[in-house]
Amino acid sequence: MRILKISALAAALLIAAGANAQTLQLQRSATDLVPSVLAAPKSATLTAIEQQAVHFAWALDPEAALETPQPHVADSREFWTQLDADQAKRGFGFNPTADGALVRISSQGGAKAGGIAIDDLSIRADGELLDTASVVRHAAGDAELKAAGAVFSEGTVVFQLAPGLAGKRIDIAMPKSTSGVLMHVLEPQSRLSMQLSADSLQASAGGKVELSASFLDGSQPVPAERIAGLITAPDGRSFALDFVLDKSGRGIALIELPADAGGGMEPWEVHAFGASTLGKAQVLRDARTAVMVSQPSARLLGSADLKSHDGGVAVQLPVETSAAGRFELRGTLYGSDSHGELKPMALAHSAELLAAGRGTLELRFPADVLTGALGAPYALRDLNLSDQSRMSLSERRQHALEIAELPR
Repeated sequence: MRILKISALAAALLIAAGANAQTLQLQRSATDLVPSVLAAPKSATLTAIEQQAVHFAWALDPEAALETPQPHVADSREFWTQLDADQAKRGFGFNPTADGALVRISSQGGAKAGGIAIDDLSIRADGELLDTASVVRHAAGDAELKAAGAVFSEGTVVFQLAPGLAGKRIDIAMPKSTSGVLMHVLEPQSRLSMQLSADSLQASAGGKVELSASFLDGSQPVPAERIAGLITAPDGRSFALDFVLDKSGRGIALIELPADAGGGMEPWEVHAFGASTLGKAQVLRDARTAVMVSQPSARLLGSADLKSHDGGVAVQLPVETSAAGRFELRGTLYGSDSHGELKPMALAHSAELLAAGRGTLELRFPADVLTGALGAPYALRDLNLSDQSRMSLSERRQHALEIAELPR
């Protein structure tokens, strides 16, 4: 009888312990930012940042839709081309797809090279030399651009092509040119665009970024003839992008970022340039987007301990850091409504100083943010680990935890 009583007591204690603490494994999605190797960043000046650990949380409106930031999709109806002096003299041709194309030509020698005036241009439409005044609208040179407050390099001329030239081949030459020029053509009314996007807003040094570029005629996909590109680091280094066209004519490029890719607040710029065909004419487009690249100085170790805390719940997350710094956690707790649909309940932040090595960060959701309108099952979403001392994101998990029941 005594043995039975002791066994029953032990079982009750185990049940109680389970109700007050539980250990779960973090989940990982394909689009998550999860570093496999930590970088060795420069030492941070810890005395210049907040020393006190902080924990705060606030309740959310369950009916408010929370939007996860998505990668930017650039939509371009323009292109640039660089011409040396000889090419500028011979001219460059393109096929505007709509009326109202805007052309900007900048001398690479600037004002010292004499700049460019409208009268210096020779314009042909389908091979026929035209009077410049008849095909140019709203022309502006250096003086007019400065008066309008436009910021362009010295030696720039901007004009709009007259109506009626869409669909024709336009050749613009500068017979008197003594220097190279940069030509920019924008077709704001064109239905043909090129879109460019990355598969993620953020990447890690040593990680991979997938880029997608495609042409659209309105909302309809159009096969590309070719797409190439560059990705440029904040320090000026550039890496060629090898776009491979799939069966639909969409270009895909995969780049492995160098292990020493700089982190922080400066983005890596992606520039893609491609060609497609509309009717019988080849159409050029350039597009730009950017990717933030961080040197991960911390990572989550894959588990989470849930414990009751002052009537609420605390989520303790073991972390590993490669350098001392102030690290921040943030995450959103969801609960289920009466229909079993997950709704946002509360958002929590925490930050504290950690030495290099292993440590623990904690998200606290106090009782006053745990609304009774939402119940089990729960979930922790949009979990982010950042290095505040180096202003970089180390890890992000969109669907971090599925929680059957909160500890009590």
